[in-house]
Amino acid sequence: MNKRINFEDDIFLLMVRIRMIRDIITLDADPELFLERTLDDICFLDQSLKTLLGNLEHNNHLIERDELLEQLSNAEGQFSQLLKEFNDHEGNFSIRELPSLVEKIAAFRSCSQERRKAAGKLQPEESQENNIYVGSDELAELLKAF
Repeated sequence: MNKRINFEDDIFLLMVRIRMIRDIITLDADPELFLERTLDDICFLDQSLKTLLGNLEHNNHLIERDELLEQLSNAEGQFSQLLKEFNDHEGNFSIRELPSLVEKIAAFRSCSQERRKAAGKLQPEESQENNIYVGSDELAELLKAF
């Protein structure tokens, strides 16, 4: 199995899935066909965001870690907003009459907000950003003269 994690692509794909679910709940789609799959997708998003944060927490040597944490925090914000919209929606995908789903969505939202706070704590303060990193392209350009 490939051990290299493509954080940027993974976060991008999660954001696409979040937008897709937001579109699904605003349409007049048939809940008998799409509700269970949508809930599965929400579970998948929750687990994936949790996994990515865990991987970033344990890999503090990534050069772009701060940017990735910011992107992940933004994805968590979008996920939390999706859960709020899903919970508050009154159309075909209304879950208000299903107390177990309301509780489950609230639990997902709480976990998402906690992960977003955790990602924010991992990011350095502005005053601590005195380290200058040189990317591989910049380094290659600098070394051309030698």
